[in-house]
Amino acid sequence: MTFKLNKEYFLNWHKNYSITDWRLWYKIIFIVLMTFIVLFSYIQLFVNMSLVVKQINDLNLSSDISSEELSKVLTSLNISKATEARLVFTVTKEGFLNAGYQPFEQFVQMSSFFTLISNLLVLIWMYVALFKPLDEGKKGILNNRTSIIFAAYITVTFLLYNFILRITVSDIANNFMSHFVNEMFHTVAPIFFVVYILFAVKWEEKDKLSFIELKKTWIYGILGLTTYGAYAIIRGLLMVAGGTPGSSQQAFPYPFLQVTEAKVKMGAIELPGIVLFLIFMVVIASICIGFTFLYSFIITKKIKRGMHNEK
Repeated sequence: MTFKLNKEYFLNWHKNYSITDWRLWYKIIFIVLMTFIVLFSYIQLFVNMSLVVKQINDLNLSSDISSEELSKVLTSLNISKATEARLVFTVTKEGFLNAGYQPFEQFVQMSSFFTLISNLLVLIWMYVALFKPLDEGKKGILNNRTSIIFAAYITVTFLLYNFILRITVSDIANNFMSHFVNEMFHTVAPIFFVVYILFAVKWEEKDKLSFIELKKTWIYGILGLTTYGAYAIIRGLLMVAGGTPGSSQQAFPYPFLQVTEAKVKMGAIELPGIVLFLIFMVVIASICIGFTFLYSFIITKKIKRGMHNEK
């Protein structure tokens, strides 16, 4: 998949649109909103961590403080367990306990969530589609196979969060922006992207996937999920080997990835980590395959309906 954009094309890309083309405004609104959401998420993390670190260090805590007393201090400051897990403490030469965090590690940790990865994929797709609308469903990252796979991935994000993970999430700050960002990532963006792929792309007869091509799409889709799973597990195992608790999001982004834990609780479910991981791998693979087939079927029906209307 390649994306070539020469100077002449860049200067004249707008000629593929009219001012009344709703697809143009749909993509612009999506891109502006999601670019803001992604940037805000990263900036908010670093700003919040910096403020927490300053708040702790202003207390001039003695290095002799016990872990129990430190935990009580952090609780009194309303610091969440997720934020607490990101803190790194050292002793200054004056004998004070100094709080800090590792920005690069936090960037990597946040980027390890499939939610963010899937949203970044669809955002990139929309950026390319904005400048190369004639390639939608046909070429490069906008081709039919990649478009359907990205739609399936963002559907995995939507379904897993709203029907399974939502009830287990407890560390979302109780303010408008935190809830807004959360809903944009897990609900609004997935719906908007899938709707665009299915009903806004101008699919043609040659864009239909044959059954053989559909099976290849399944393979590519599962390969992408497997690559993410392998990365998340290996990174988590390295973090655990370095002393990070296996139950922490710092090690594994999601509870069903906590393969080192003897018991993992998700809502009413409590199973060994490795068993939960295997169950979810089957569930996620099934969602990917099922919705890849469904989206391909809907696109084929849309193409046939368009051909019928032309007769």
